[in-house]
Amino acid sequence: MIKAANIRYVLRDSLRSVRANMLSAVFTALTLGFSLAILALFAVVFLNLNTMVTGLGDKTVIVAYVKDAALVAGPERLKAEALGVPGVSAAEFISKEAAFSELKSGFRGHEAIFEGVDANPLPASMEIKLKDSFKDPSKVTGAVERLKAMSWVEEVQYSAEWVERFSAFLRFVELGASVIGVFLAAAVLFIISNTIRLTVYARKDEIEIMRLVGASDLYIKAPFFIEGALQGFAGGLLALLMLGGAGLMLSSEIPSYLAFVVAVPVSTLTLFLSLVCAGIFMGVAGSLISRGRFLKV
Repeated sequence: MIKAANIRYVLRDSLRSVRANMLSAVFTALTLGFSLAILALFAVVFLNLNTMVTGLGDKTVIVAYVKDAALVAGPERLKAEALGVPGVSAAEFISKEAAFSELKSGFRGHEAIFEGVDANPLPASMEIKLKDSFKDPSKVTGAVERLKAMSWVEEVQYSAEWVERFSAFLRFVELGASVIGVFLAAAVLFIISNTIRLTVYARKDEIEIMRLVGASDLYIKAPFFIEGALQGFAGGLLALLMLGGAGLMLSSEIPSYLAFVVAVPVSTLTLFLSLVCAGIFMGVAGSLISRGRFLKV
């Protein structure tokens, strides 16, 4: 263990190493900042789009139109049959009269449109909601097919069919973001480890002397860990500034109805802590890789 009296020296030595290799340290911090900013932007866009799709799924219902001949069975019997379908959580019967009244209310102020319409042209229907475990588009198909097979059902409409295609698009975005994230993380770790490798080579004589005088492994390696953490901290701060600048530019260019896509879903403090912690983690990880390959003592 490093004695408390030597902690100040280790910190001072780490800062001295950063100053001596300022150009490479700045380059590493910038690379890490750009990488974290890109990853954070991907995460923000994906989370917002995913939240939107989830919200649309919660509002989505399956509408089963009832045959006129089946109305004699009574709405309660039809409702009971609909509730018997696996995955169905609620069913509400909408009579022909209620459907026509709702249509008229949507054209309030334009009632003349319905002049001359003697008979109600709208069918009765059953609005069906699914359980949360069945909100996934892949699980809806079974419920829809069961409803279509019922004798009293004229037609089934699933207003969230497009969500299935959009969910597939989101899965593609998620896969792309994961691949880019892995690539960027590997690139950053490579840059950090090689930056610290250069520092090790530049100080190899000093490190050899420290070995000869009996310095512990931890005492020799600690400055490199601290150097990696400092570079990671700086990269996290830069990423936060980049995201802030990108947000200001996009807010003036993006249409208002798409503004939610780039809205950060967490507080500024949470974003700051996440980016800084991610930067420090990657900085220390780069130091560990460098130590394992080039600091075998």
